[in-house]
Amino acid sequence: MPRTKEYDEAALLDRTMETFWSQGYDGTSIDDLVERTGVNRASLYSVYPDKRALFIAGIKRYLDLVVEDNIRRLREAEPPGEAVRQFFLKLVDAPIERIRRGCLLTNSATELGLEDAEVAALIRGAFRRVERALCDRLVEAQKANQLAAGVHPETLARLLITVLQGIRVMSRVGVDRETMRDAVTGALSGIASAPGTEPAAGRQRQRKTRAAVKRTLATRKG
Repeated sequence: MPRTKEYDEAALLDRTMETFWSQGYDGTSIDDLVERTGVNRASLYSVYPDKRALFIAGIKRYLDLVVEDNIRRLREAEPPGEAVRQFFLKLVDAPIERIRRGCLLTNSATELGLEDAEVAALIRGAFRRVERALCDRLVEAQKANQLAAGVHPETLARLLITVLQGIRVMSRVGVDRETMRDAVTGALSGIASAPGTEPAAGRQRQRKTRAAVKRTLATRKG
């Protein structure tokens, strides 16, 4: 009779994904995975023959959980142009510990490059899926007159996926948030802002400016 698994497969994959996400491929050992997953070495090897197999399983888990959730949120938000804008602004405004952690796919791409063809193909495929989702929303935005004249959805989607990965790499080495926000703002300049949805940082600057003007006027009146 086949041996019954003595562990929860979903929990194993979640903890495997988290371990590689935090420590990288080279920085993770089988001992780390045994400790983090709580599954003994024999049980791991009965399904996954080596660390690479576990890494690929972790990458696929990330695709199913994180990438699919990002695409879902991008597709569900309205209006389409603002959905794209907020997708990027929320990225750079996320808590610093989340930004510094980066993305498992981006981290793995920079660590491994083309060293592992299967991993590289999985990552390229994920990038294409996100690019396609961005392009679909930008086509909708164009139909709704939310794109500036001369802006092509496919070209802008390619720019945005490149900016997205660049931001994730920059964040890993501590580039300041304002620099990343400026890069995103520039890339999004061809998308019209929906009324009342300007970035929080922009609203804060406007409030500070109005307050400064009021103080100046009050001083002059005094």
